[in-house]
Amino acid sequence: MMKRLVATLTVLSLVLLSTIALAYTPDPASPRSEMPVEYQWKSDHVFDSVEDWEKEYEAVSAVLPALADYEGKLADSAQTLFDCFEDISNVTQRIYRLYIYTSTRLDVELSNSDNMGMQGKIGFMFSTFGSTLSYITPELLEIPEETINGFLANHEGLKIYEYDIRETLRQKEHTLTAAEERILAMAGQVRGLPGSVSAKLRDVDMKFPEVLQEDGTMAPLTLSGFSKLRASTNPEVRAQAAEAFFGTFRSFENTLAATLDGVAKSHLLTVKARNYDNCLQASLEPDHISTDTFRMLIDTVNQNLERTLHKYVALRKKVLGLEGPVTFDNLYNPMLDGVPDEYSYQECRDLMAEGLTPLGEDYVKLIMHASDPANGWIDVYPNANKRTGAYSNGVVAKDIHPFVLHNYDNSLDAVFTTAHEFGHALHSWYSSREQPFVYADYTTFLAEIASTCNEEILLVYMLENEKDPVKRLSLLNKRLENIRLTIFRQTLFEEFELRFHEYAEKDNVLTPAFLNNLYEELITKYYGPNFKMGENDCVEWAFIPHFYYNFYMFTYATGLTSGISLAKEIESHGQKAADRYINNMLKAGSSRPPVEILQSAGVDLTTPKPFLVMLDLFEDTVDEFDALWTKTYGDK
Repeated sequence: MMKRLVATLTVLSLVLLSTIALAYTPDPASPRSEMPVEYQWKSDHVFDSVEDWEKEYEAVSAVLPALADYEGKLADSAQTLFDCFEDISNVTQRIYRLYIYTSTRLDVELSNSDNMGMQGKIGFMFSTFGSTLSYITPELLEIPEETINGFLANHEGLKIYEYDIRETLRQKEHTLTAAEERILAMAGQVRGLPGSVSAKLRDVDMKFPEVLQEDGTMAPLTLSGFSKLRASTNPEVRAQAAEAFFGTFRSFENTLAATLDGVAKSHLLTVKARNYDNCLQASLEPDHISTDTFRMLIDTVNQNLERTLHKYVALRKKVLGLEGPVTFDNLYNPMLDGVPDEYSYQECRDLMAEGLTPLGEDYVKLIMHASDPANGWIDVYPNANKRTGAYSNGVVAKDIHPFVLHNYDNSLDAVFTTAHEFGHALHSWYSSREQPFVYADYTTFLAEIASTCNEEILLVYMLENEKDPVKRLSLLNKRLENIRLTIFRQTLFEEFELRFHEYAEKDNVLTPAFLNNLYEELITKYYGPNFKMGENDCVEWAFIPHFYYNFYMFTYATGLTSGISLAKEIESHGQKAADRYINNMLKAGSSRPPVEILQSAGVDLTTPKPFLVMLDLFEDTVDEFDALWTKTYGDK
């Protein structure tokens, strides 16, 4: 306890010395020009100007074709192979730098035509880069293994690339000829169009009607503002927001079903071209992830729905005093009225400074530096035509810090989202500085662990220090929602994604009717007998951009499971466990198979045990909330 207190005081002194931005009320409908520059990330940390970006773009375009000069020569010598890998590494870093600058401009002003033009150019460059290097893997696989072993034994520099080379050899049966690989690479930009079209439709072109606001006024619903309205304490605000939101998406269901069908067909092209059994295997096998692990998650959650999620929905019905079943507009609001739920961005940073001290002084110093808007890592608040949600730009460039896009709205959820995204950012920071560039990124399987570990550590801190029963109930509600949204909801999404891919694998077209019926079937199964869907709720799938990311949401469920396990280890064993987590996982990048990296950090997901521990925690939290609520308010 004393160690933690000293660490907290040390970090708080850093907070007081940091730049504190002026007060600002976030407004998702306001133009970019009205957001104070103090809260905007600094794209000039990448390039000083668009002109400088253009010069570098032209310079990279000029050197990129030279990477083709190694074609047919990789077996000549270890030095030739090393030189090829080094040149690829250098050009890749320069392209990533171009991409980072483009995204920091585009994602905050999606309707800006100049930004869209830059995005198109960098997209073309990625496609050209991929097609230029398409000979690498097929040619490497043609080199006799004894020759490769000799190269690695006799060239010290080449040993850095050994794991990458071995991984390429492991995927030999799924690798095509050089000409075929070139065609697939050239098609990459076209195959990404369904996701781009759906994103433009959702984020820019789709317009929503006016709905009731918290202050009693009417204003247009926005994509980024929906999450706050659906969590409003005013039931009329929630109901209008849900009706307007899903009703609008329902009017675009044919277009969005077509784009999702395009994604499935793109994945099927990979399956057929690369000789995989199915889309799930094609997505997971390159990361050493078994399809059995994926299906084990779905099966384990399904087998425990009655004692977990069904029980929670029944609790919501009881606490909210609903006469009928729980509906969507009663699913995201806090179960308690009148609990303070407003946190300025600076207050959010203060909480992180205090709550994340179990991760160590160095970690907290870094997160406080990164989250200070004055240092240019973060774009804090929403504005019109800004990309919705939040992310940390995990693209690795060693001389550039990560960039965090946020739409901070002063809610408790926004506090945890901040801790979440800076978990990603610090993971990227550590891995890019500790690993050679070839391993500086981390795989999707590990992507959501650092973020959810931060959330759980912060939540534990807040629960430990909250004695007021009402506020404690609010935090217990937060834990329940964390697990509902990250385990149950994401598992539901992945079962939906798996089912529509299996349907597409049988040469079926993904129609709105099929997708709506499937989604309604799964919602009914997961949420149980005390939940009822609204007329248009079944089109929620059209709102989820992650269905375009190729089974990515699996990592949310495994990530929170792992994050909570690691948080418990750190709480129980202190700095030793924190150091093991930071050194063995955050700094490991992609230098080993991801399951092995996670095991070395302290979690084994090859068995259902971690998932069962998570489900037990959820059930126990439901019971704790129920008991405390009954004691505080009476069994109404």
